[in-house]
Amino acid sequence: MDMDERKAALKRAMISSSEDDTSLGKETPFVTVQQRKGRIDAKKGKIGDQLPTTMLEKSEYDSNIITICNIRDPTTSIVLSKQYTDTVGSRWRLNVYPKGNNTNYRYLSTYVELCDGVAGRYQYIVELLHKDADRQVKFQSEDHFRVGEIRGYQKFIRVKRVLEEGYLNDDGSISIRLSIRPATLALRCQYQEEYQTLKEEKILFQFNSQLSQHLTKIRTLREENSGLQSIAYPEYNSNIFVMRNFSSLRQNNEDICSDNSYDDLGCCWRLIVFPNGDKEGQGEWLSVYLRLLEGIPGSYEYCVELLHNDPIKTVKMEGTQSFEIQERFGWTNFARLDMVCASGFINEEHDSLYFRFSLRPPNYKAKCEYQQLLRVDAKRENEMLKRELIPAYSTITYTLRNFSEMQQKEGFVYSDPLVDDLGFTWRLLIYANGHNEGRGCHLSVFLILFEGVTGSRFEYRVELLHRNPVANIKMEGVNVFKLKKIWGWPQYIHHDRLRDEGYLNEDDTLEFRLSICPPDIKLKCEYQQEFIRKLKESQK
Repeated sequence: MDMDERKAALKRAMISSSEDDTSLGKETPFVTVQQRKGRIDAKKGKIGDQLPTTMLEKSEYDSNIITICNIRDPTTSIVLSKQYTDTVGSRWRLNVYPKGNNTNYRYLSTYVELCDGVAGRYQYIVELLHKDADRQVKFQSEDHFRVGEIRGYQKFIRVKRVLEEGYLNDDGSISIRLSIRPATLALRCQYQEEYQTLKEEKILFQFNSQLSQHLTKIRTLREENSGLQSIAYPEYNSNIFVMRNFSSLRQNNEDICSDNSYDDLGCCWRLIVFPNGDKEGQGEWLSVYLRLLEGIPGSYEYCVELLHNDPIKTVKMEGTQSFEIQERFGWTNFARLDMVCASGFINEEHDSLYFRFSLRPPNYKAKCEYQQLLRVDAKRENEMLKRELIPAYSTITYTLRNFSEMQQKEGFVYSDPLVDDLGFTWRLLIYANGHNEGRGCHLSVFLILFEGVTGSRFEYRVELLHRNPVANIKMEGVNVFKLKKIWGWPQYIHHDRLRDEGYLNEDDTLEFRLSICPPDIKLKCEYQQEFIRKLKESQK
C-alpha cells in the first residue's frame, strides 16, 4: 500500500468515527482515556469487576481448635499446644499461661509462636470458645513474625472469668480457636513460593548428604567385596575370653559373661560360661553358650574352644544355628569338670581358663545378604537424620539449708551457679519467706542469667524435689532471658505445703534441681558463636 492509499484509508476511518459520535444529532463530548477504557470494559464484561475486592486482597484463615488442659492445676505455668501446619507450609503453636506470664497472675495469657516456616507479616485471631457464641472472647492482630518469636496478649482474659462464667469444659479444659493467614493475598502467594524454595533447598541438601554417604559406603563395600571374592567362605571372627577366679565361681555356682565382641558385620556377641555347669550338667560339666545381643538375625557358624598349652588337648565344639536377637545356643555338656581340673587347662597362677569363640555367616551368599540388610539399616538411619536435633539439658541440684532460720530473716539466697555447655552461668534466687505477693506465706523462686548472651531463648525446668519423685513440683517452659533480670514465681509453693506434704526435710533443707537448654541445635550454635565473640571482645 503506497502513501496515498494510506491517507485515504485514514480519512475514511475518521469520517466513520465522526458519524458514530454524531449519530444522535448532538455535539460530540470530549472523552478521557479512563472513560474510553471504562466503555470498552463495559462492552467486553471485564472479569475483574465480577470479583469482590476482599477476595482479591485477602485470603481465608487457616483455623485450628486447640484444647488446653490443666487450667486448674496450680503447678501448671505454661501449656504448649501441638504444632499445626497452615496452607503456606509454616508450622504454628499456641502458648498459654493459665496463671499469666511474668507479672500479672490474675489474667490468662496467650501467645502465638511461629515454630518453623516463612517469616513475614501475618494476621491472627485467638478466640476463647463458649457455648454461648455471644460470650466468646476474641482478639485479632497483625504482626511480623520471625521463626521462634511469639506474639500475643498478656491480659487475654481474667482467670476468674474463665473459672466462673462457663468457659471450662466438663473435663476442666478450655477450647481456643487459633486462626492465621498472611496479611494479604499477595503475601500469601509470596510466602508459598518462598516455602517451596526452602523445601526444595532442604530436600536437595538432604539428598546430596545421603548420596555422599551412600557413595562412601558403596566404595567401602566394593573394597570388602573384592576381598570376599577371593575365598569361598567368609573368614571367622575370633575373640579370646579369659575367665578368672574359676574355683571361686564354681564354688558359688555363678555364671560369667565375656565383654561385648563385634564381628565384621557389626553384630554384637557375648560368650556365657557356667563354671559349675548349667541345668542337667550342673556339678559335672562345664557349660558354654553364645548369645547374639544386637545385629542381623540369621544363620551363623560358631566355634568355641577351651584352650590348652598342648593344641592337641584343646577342647573344640562347632555348630550352625539360626540366631535371633538375645537368643543363645551352645553346649550344656561342653567339657567334664574332672577332666578340666586334672588335665592342665587351669592356669594355676591366676586360677583362670582361656576360651576362644569364633563366628561367621555359613557362606559368602549369606554374608552378602546380611550386608544388604545393613545397607537397609543405614538408609533407615539416614531418614532419622531428617528429624530435628534437640540439645540435652544442663542440670544442677542445689540444697537450701537452714530454711526456718532464713524464713525469719526476710532475706534471699543465690543457688550454686549452673554453667551450661555453652558457658552461660545461671542461678536460682530464692526467698524463703516470699517476695512481692508471695511475702509471708509462699516460697518465691526466680531464675537469673548471670553470664551469657542477653535476649537468649531457653527452655527451663525448675523442680522442688520430694522423696517421692511423682510429687516433685516442676515449673517448666520457654522464655527469653536478659542478663541479670529475674524471672520466676513469687508464689512457687505455700509454706504450709512445704511442711505438711514432706518437701521440707528433717534436717531443715530443701532440694532444688535446675535444668536449662536451648530449644534447638540451630539456636545453640548461634548463641555459642555470639558468646565466643563476646569473650574475645572482652579480652581486647
